Amino acid sequence: MIHIPSGEMWPPPESWTEVRVMWEDILEGPKFPIKRILDWLEDAPGGRYHMSGYESTEGFSFRFERAEDATHFKLRWL
Repeated sequence: MIHIPSGEMWPPPESWTEVRVMWEDILEGPKFPIKRILDWLEDAPGGRYHMSGYESTEGFSFRFERAEDATHFKLRWL
């Protein structure tokens, strides 16, 4: 997928699909590091995505241009 940095687009369009990954999901689940998620996103086929911190310290907000990319992400990581 193609990462769009916050400096290039803020806020992302409201039509993009948001998926939140909370720190508790990362720490209580299979304990995957956030770098593993980012590496997966870089290699995964699909459109554009945007990532930002969610509520500063609670986790991460991923926003996907294509709803099917958000679904693929959810199925893999949540």
